Amino acid sequence: MKVFNICTILALLSTSAIAQSGAITFPSSELQNVSLRYTGDTLNWPIIVALADRDIQRNTFTLLEDDILRLEILGSTTAMVLIQKNRMKELIENGATIFAREELINAVQAVENFDQAVKEGNIESAIAYGVSIEEQLDSVENTLEENRMVEVQAQLEKKTGMVDKRIGLLGGWNNANEGDLFKESDGVRTQEESYANLGFTDGTKIIVDPNTVAVIRKSRIDRLDESSDTEISLVEGGLLAKLSAAATERSNYILNAGSSQSELRTQNFYAEADTDETVKLTNYDGVANVSANDVTITIRKNQGTIVREGEPPSAPIQLLPAPELVWSRQDSVVYSDQIIYSYQLVENARYYIVQRSSSPSFDVDLEEVQLVNNSALLSYLTLGTTYVRVQAVDNLGLRGPYSEPTRIIRNVDNQAPPAFIDGLNGNILFTLNESIEIMGLTQPDARILIDNMPVAVQASGRFIKTIQNLKTDQAVSVIASDASGNNTNRTIRVVKLTEDTLFNFALSGASGRDPIRVNNPTVTFSAEAYPGLEVVINNGGNTRRVVTDSQGRWGITMSMQEGELSVTFKDTQTGESYLSKSFTVVAN
Repeated sequence: MKVFNICTILALLSTSAIAQSGAITFPSSELQNVSLRYTGDTLNWPIIVALADRDIQRNTFTLLEDDILRLEILGSTTAMVLIQKNRMKELIENGATIFAREELINAVQAVENFDQAVKEGNIESAIAYGVSIEEQLDSVENTLEENRMVEVQAQLEKKTGMVDKRIGLLGGWNNANEGDLFKESDGVRTQEESYANLGFTDGTKIIVDPNTVAVIRKSRIDRLDESSDTEISLVEGGLLAKLSAAATERSNYILNAGSSQSELRTQNFYAEADTDETVKLTNYDGVANVSANDVTITIRKNQGTIVREGEPPSAPIQLLPAPELVWSRQDSVVYSDQIIYSYQLVENARYYIVQRSSSPSFDVDLEEVQLVNNSALLSYLTLGTTYVRVQAVDNLGLRGPYSEPTRIIRNVDNQAPPAFIDGLNGNILFTLNESIEIMGLTQPDARILIDNMPVAVQASGRFIKTIQNLKTDQAVSVIASDASGNNTNRTIRVVKLTEDTLFNFALSGASGRDPIRVNNPTVTFSAEAYPGLEVVINNGGNTRRVVTDSQGRWGITMSMQEGELSVTFKDTQTGESYLSKSFTVVAN
């Protein structure tokens, strides 16, 4: 039974009902926490940004009551989407990639549409797409149940460049198309700069490298418990076996390469057969038992071995670690079609392999380059997301584990970077000192000039600049710019508060300064200071308050009695007391 239907949700979105929690205002630093609280997922923050009213000067967001109601609906939808995503994984493990391929494509598209709507801040579309996912997966499940008995074990899911198929051991090579089915004894061949992705019924994928020939020797499924019995022979070239979790636990997967045979209990295993009858095997997860010439060894996570013709496997060899990225973040937003991808050098590395793909699993639009240095120029980045990772290769040619994928998100840049300044009262920064630290936040890749002097921007986007020898009242310029030429120009006012300025008030009905001699029962104080200040006068337990106007002017009329009188100036935004001074009141 569906939790919501699309008509009901859209009707709720259009109503004027009031959320019980009321309107809230919060700083930008709490954006993800607010997203988690009201939508159940920190990744929904673009929706918050789109709905909320933003105060740029205060660097805050405000959500109205009806906005919160919408977010609660989105939260229910998000929870449902997470359930359906887990359901999709289970259907894929049960063979949806083969037996319900078209329906699965539609379901995946619905998930991508939901994610994209969230990124674009479109709450109505996000909810509509989210609700549709369950219906799409119902179709996947129904089709899967109808077709699961088909005796087809593998399918060419994706190909790049020239990929050929051979039917049977004696057949000829012909051009292969996406969607082609592979049975026992069928072969696959890739040409230069070409890749092939074979998908099996249990969710296992075989990614075939360029210049490679592989043969499916055996591909069977036990329809009772859905376990697989698969054997693949690598004739030449290289391939990556990505076993599903289910296949690792209960299936039998054998990979033949050269004179070796490997029994896989791992989700990531790479084999490479050289022309000089040398096989290189590397394991990145779980275990693999490698046999050759009546000797069997076990290679565990991040270990490899070399098998030469007529020899047993070498003892397990520890792989080089994954290169550490120079970047401090796994996500980067760029506005250019090229970027320098940098990483730390790994000791004893012979060279490095950098891969890029439009898919986080690196099985679509895969590109690979070998480098001897620690940086790669990634050109022709398309709009959207590109995933990049790197691995180190040792002197034996064994490939180490990949680094965590980096998401490079290329966007159209038509907006200037922000320049938020901490502690602003309106457009003024108050201080009691001869110097002040101007601190703020911008985009991590933005450039900051303060009074035409460059200021370093941290990886988080934070910046700080100390200005010495302050005048009593001076203007400071702040310019934030990006590589696309977009600029944000701000002029802020820095005020050094002094007693001479703040306590230079005029009296009506009294005279003097200390003591203050009262002539009338009531006395009027008036002066001109600065905007954004609160003046508090206390005399004999009688307290009066007033806020300065936009010109800094203020005035208070109050009854006076002999004794102590205090005058205090506070910040209207923070309540911080700046200066306070006491006077003596006497009757004239």
